[in-house]
Amino acid sequence: MSHAGPRRGERGLFGDVSWKQGSRARRCWPTGSGFALLLCLLFSIGGGSKSASQETDLGPYARAGDYCRGDVARPIALSPDKRVLCLDGIIKSDLNVAVAIDLANRGIAVVRSSGGDRARAIELANVLRDRDAVIVVQDVCLYACASFLVLASSETYVLGGALVAWGVMRRYPDHHCFGFLDGIDEMGPFLTSVQCVPAYADENPADRIWSEFYRDRIAGPAFTDPPESRFIRRALMNSFRATGEYPVVLWTWNPRHHASAVKTKIVYQHYPNSQGEVDAIVKRLAIAYRVIYDP
Repeated sequence: MSHAGPRRGERGLFGDVSWKQGSRARRCWPTGSGFALLLCLLFSIGGGSKSASQETDLGPYARAGDYCRGDVARPIALSPDKRVLCLDGIIKSDLNVAVAIDLANRGIAVVRSSGGDRARAIELANVLRDRDAVIVVQDVCLYACASFLVLASSETYVLGGALVAWGVMRRYPDHHCFGFLDGIDEMGPFLTSVQCVPAYADENPADRIWSEFYRDRIAGPAFTDPPESRFIRRALMNSFRATGEYPVVLWTWNPRHHASAVKTKIVYQHYPNSQGEVDAIVKRLAIAYRVIYDP
């Protein structure tokens, strides 16, 4: 299931970078005591458990980010060599998506956005998928940016210090009712915007567009848009039950959930370690809403 616009509008929000770590395989030979062999095996396992970001040279993506911070057209621009696309700003309904059509195959799309128009975000995401672009998140990616551009293509890299956060987007803009719906992720009902009075005999046309977007991008029943872990779902429900109002908040999505939910490979240079770290990023970026950390 997918949803339309932001809960109560998306305010303008705005406010690092790469490394390459090689790894050398350790070898253990079955000599010495059993205890020594066990230690050797443990060290071998530990030495091989490196994060995807440690195994990836993020240098080209950081340099693309530096380029997009420079003197380029905003909110969207293409580098002269057509290898880097820059999106910097709110995704408005009149965004010139045609600029992205000339991006080279396997080019880099650097996104820095607080969200915006869902239909235009989907249109841009589909163009980027057609070019098998590498998506790079710089600083911030919220609402429609997170729901659609992060999942646009086959690979997404989130640079250090950047915040990717999801929020409930209203499915029926003309209504103001909330309820619990069963998600396809098999984690129980989730709180969302619902229709106050049935008005459509068939699926909302906008819903069909969003359903088509996710059809080829999700890996199975472990995904509901916007993605919510059990921890986040419980936090949202508890807040709603305590106040009677939908909590106008954003939340992160822990990378451990990605592989079973979506086909896009999402790599964080550094996923936050705590709520305190998320709070510090929110303060630095001057984001207007509270962001819940998904541990």
